[in-house]
Formats: sequence, structure tokens, C-alpha cells
Amino acid sequence: MNNFQPIQAQQIQIPESVKTGFENVGNTFNNVKSSVTESINQFSNSATAGVGASSSFLSSNTIIAKIAFLILVLIVFMFLVNLGIILIGYFITPADDPYIIKGMIDGTNSKVISQDPKSKDTVPIKRSNNQSSGIEFTWCFWLYLNDLGNENGKYQHIFNKGDNNFDKTTSISTINNSPGVYLGPQNNSLRIIMDTVNATDTNNIIDIENIPIRKWVHVAIRIKNTILDVYINGVVSKRLVLINVPKQNFNDIYLCQNGGFSGKLSNLRYYSRALNVFEINGVVLYGPNLNISETSSLQSKDYNYLSRQWYSQML
Repeated sequence: MNNFQPIQAQQIQIPESVKTGFENVGNTFNNVKSSVTESINQFSNSATAGVGASSSFLSSNTIIAKIAFLILVLIVFMFLVNLGIILIGYFITPADDPYIIKGMIDGTNSKVISQDPKSKDTVPIKRSNNQSSGIEFTWCFWLYLNDLGNENGKYQHIFNKGDNNFDKTTSISTINNSPGVYLGPQNNSLRIIMDTVNATDTNNIIDIENIPIRKWVHVAIRIKNTILDVYINGVVSKRLVLINVPKQNFNDIYLCQNGGFSGKLSNLRYYSRALNVFEINGVVLYGPNLNISETSSLQSKDYNYLSRQWYSQML
């Protein structure tokens, strides 16, 4: 028999102050929760508004980018067009400094270099570039003389730019010499004629004496305004001040006409400007081109080159 009596549970009484404290904590927690929720909602609303603003900003930037791209395309297109024009001009426009004869030909091998643009073998000669100092151009060539020439008292034709109407007594072109270069009769002199705008002008002739025989000699005919200079192997041989303005023509270039001369001609070249003394001496130092011209019947052979010191000592 169990002698222990059951203990009855006594109700625990919670003070009123504790209840009030718990209620205050609960209210505070609810207030914090409401505040956080409200802040999150406000941030979400702001973010939504920001997305709209960013979309507008990006849209406006896209328009600017399209315009900039179009401008860039136009710039590239214009650049390519200009480049194409330059390349076409490079391949079509005549050279400023063309070779009339590149290589070596025999002095008796007559030729006519056409100035007709329609001709297949044309070598167009551009007019002087007419700098601020006036008309200017240069003709250069290498000359090799075998002997003093004929005995009939006539000049021997080397080349002239003009026509082939020659005087029966002198064998010099009677109408156009722009320039004209001739070997003197029975002597080793060169006669150089430069036409002027005055058809009756007689102050247009230079004679160069003592041209060496059986040696290569470089000749440069240089015009600048009304000053005509002749260089022999890079050294000024003679100067002529023309009374009238030099005259250029559109006629053909004639080489070695009327039997030509006894010798060789190499690298006849035209420059549309007046070469300076350094450029002329650069050509001289390079020496004559002894390769046979494509249109020549010459056979390859050794030819002596005359040092420019030899000729300068003779001046």
C-alpha cells in the first residue's frame, strides 16, 4: 500500500510587469519588421524607376552610336575613293621624269618618239611645272663619239624636239628645236639650240667645244626662267641668258636623223623641273647605262667612261 499522497500542481502566477515587458518586446519587433518591409518596398520602387531611366539612357546612346558609325563609314569611304583616284592617276598619268631612251642606241639608229597619246609607243613629255621662278625643265643624256664626223660641212643630228624639216645646207631643224642638239661638222663641238617665243630670236644658241672622243660624256641642258645652263659631266660649261622666254612644243622627238652621228647615245631623259647641281652630279656619278636599248640593234661592248675631272681641267 502506497502511503505517499499525490502532490497537487500549483498554478504559477506571472507578474503583471513581466507580461507587460513581453508585450512591449513583441510590439517593438513588429515595428522593426514593418520598417524593414517598408524600406525594402521603397528600394524596389526606386530600382524599378532606375531600370526605366537606364533603358532611356541606353536608347539615347544607341542613336548616338549609330550616327557616329555612319560618320565613320563615310570617312572610310571617302578615304578609299581618294586612294583609288591617286592609284588610278599613278598608273595612267604620264611620268614627270620619263626616259626617252633607256639604255644605249647607236648614233646611226634613227628614231621618232611620238607625243600622240593614242600611239602605243608614245613617251609623253609634260610641260614645265612653271615654278614661282618661271618656266623650268632639264634634258640629260650620255654621249659617246667615235670620231669627228662627216666631211660635208653639215651638222650631225643627235636629237631635237620639234619636227624633221631640216635645212639642206646645215642639216639643222628649221622650225622647232626645243631643244635641238647637233654635233659640229668636222669638229668635236656640240651645238645646242633652244627656241624662244620670238621666232626670229638668234640669241638662243650655245656651242660647247672640246667634247672628248671615244669617252662617255654626260650632258645636261637646264632651263630656269630665261637662264640656259649646259653641264658637261656635272660641271657648268656655259651659260646663256635668253632675251625671250623659252618655248616648249607638243611635237615629236627625233633622234639621229639624216644619218645621225658616229657614236652612241644612252639614257636620254627629260625632267619637268630644273635639276640642281647635286641631282645632276648624282646622275653623273651613277654613270652611263651600257645596257642595249630594247629597240636597238647594238651588240654588247665595253665603252670607256670619262672622268669629270678630265673635262673640268680643260675649262
